[in-house]
Amino acid sequence: KKDTEASTAAAASLHSARPRGPSKMLKMAWMPIWSVVASLYIFGSLWFGIVGMTWASVVCYIVDSASGGRYEKMMTEFLNPKGGEPKGLMKSLSEAVLNKKENYIHFASLLYSAIGDFGYWALIFYLRSNDIGGLMLPLMVHSFWMGHFFIMGVNDLHYVAHTQISNNQKNHMFKYEILNNICMYIIEPMHGFLPLFWLDHHVKIHHKESNGPDDIQGVTFFERNFYNYICFVADIPLQWYVRGPLHHIRNGDKATAFHMVIAWCASLSVGISLTMWDVTTGVLLFWIPHLTRSLVFNSSNEYVQHALVDGRDGRPHDPANNSFLLLKAVPRFNYPRGIRSLPDNFEERWHAVHHAFPHKGMVGQAELAPKVKCNLVFDTDYISFKQAVMLRDTKKLAQWWCP
Repeated sequence: KKDTEASTAAAASLHSARPRGPSKMLKMAWMPIWSVVASLYIFGSLWFGIVGMTWASVVCYIVDSASGGRYEKMMTEFLNPKGGEPKGLMKSLSEAVLNKKENYIHFASLLYSAIGDFGYWALIFYLRSNDIGGLMLPLMVHSFWMGHFFIMGVNDLHYVAHTQISNNQKNHMFKYEILNNICMYIIEPMHGFLPLFWLDHHVKIHHKESNGPDDIQGVTFFERNFYNYICFVADIPLQWYVRGPLHHIRNGDKATAFHMVIAWCASLSVGISLTMWDVTTGVLLFWIPHLTRSLVFNSSNEYVQHALVDGRDGRPHDPANNSFLLLKAVPRFNYPRGIRSLPDNFEERWHAVHHAFPHKGMVGQAELAPKVKCNLVFDTDYISFKQAVMLRDTKKLAQWWCP
């Protein structure tokens, strides 16, 4: 009887939270915007996933072959050494800047990302300032960066923000606040995010609200189909630029809201200034990374990470009922050589662990997984899970589910 009552209550909660669909007239008026967003989403997916990843894979294959395989071996030792313990110079450097040695993999990934980002910006500026290579050479540099560096450092920036929420500086990622600030104010926008996205949007809203009705990143009650997905993608700029600050204002945190507005105004000013100086430079350095990150990467991850809900106990907002554990890692053979040795939790496959222990870095989450209550355990990897959710392939999800 209690199970029946709980299930009824959960169903009522899910039903009451689902808004009415738009009228036919509103859908017709909305279609031009929907078509533009759909085109941007498809272009961004193809440009990154096909052009960028393919070109980066070719370049890295040539470099690795020319070095007799030493390139990939060196990168593996740098990014993900055995036991998580670096050697030589990297050991000394990491001990000098990190508060906790277990965060070495985050440091290595962020260092590599920073080198790639600043090198990319410098090279594009040099090529465009001196009119070298016309349009083709800057495009080749850009597509390599998109396929190689654009996917690096994302979860590492994420964990910098989670450690930064602490008032105790010794709990932060780096011993020196200038390094934490470089990650949030410089590397994040270089990677297509808004400055402070992970701290002010993800940590202070999503993890605080935990997919409840006030979570602007929550999609627990979102009906899955392609039309609705593109509507969701179109809403991401409003979420980033408008609904984020408004959420903090409603909750009495005007300082964070003001901080967010100043940060995104500064970021957009950089993008506009670059475009006014040279359209190609602005597009390659700012607009393509920003639109791809927000409309493709961020939207698809938000759309699937809390898409499934087990409401049998009447608590659909409980992370145990809407976060997943995936038993397989994403196959890395399709990644460019040199970055195929990323950590086990690179793609956040232990998502329920992350919500239970948000300050725990990527290393060691597999050991915590058995201690976390989770009703959504699947015997698959994140890319397969993501595709099944986005295509609403319930048969595959049912096959993979481990109740």
